[in-house]
Amino acid sequence: MSAHICAAATDTKTTMDPTKLDSSNDPILATANADLRSPAPTSQVQLALGYVGGNLLENDEWAQGPLVSIRYAPIDIHENVKWDFGGEINKDNIFGLFVGRRWYVEEDEFRPYARVAAGSFFDSHDQLGNLVEIKRWRARASLGIGDRLNFEAGLGIAVTGPDFFAQLGYNFNF
Repeated sequence: MSAHICAAATDTKTTMDPTKLDSSNDPILATANADLRSPAPTSQVQLALGYVGGNLLENDEWAQGPLVSIRYAPIDIHENVKWDFGGEINKDNIFGLFVGRRWYVEEDEFRPYARVAAGSFFDSHDQLGNLVEIKRWRARASLGIGDRLNFEAGLGIAVTGPDFFAQLGYNFNF
């Protein structure tokens, strides 16, 4: 058992004299030129190659094969990507557009994150039908790791069934 002892100050006034700050330049900061510092990146583009499988359209075909993906993301002041906007195309020329939100695990050098996304797949033959067909819209959840070189894998679900994907990409910050 430990006893905590607290004592209150007997006087509310300080007895220390305030000291004035020295007005001369700091020798360490004098050599730093703010104009020479490169600005922090504000945008990121990710190019990725991967593999996708699933029922992407409403025609009950299980399509699988390679995919090419590109994502654009603004970088916030803490140098994290929160929202991203991207497109992907697979070997059957089925194009998908997605909007995603990321949550990072803080204080980790490998920068792991969780991501959720919503989007749709489009077929060039269906024209306006692409936008109104509810069976093409899907939600995805994925886990990723990496800052410059990035790996991400996840699952999606739609009315037509599930899909899965894994991709390896490289992020360009500018």
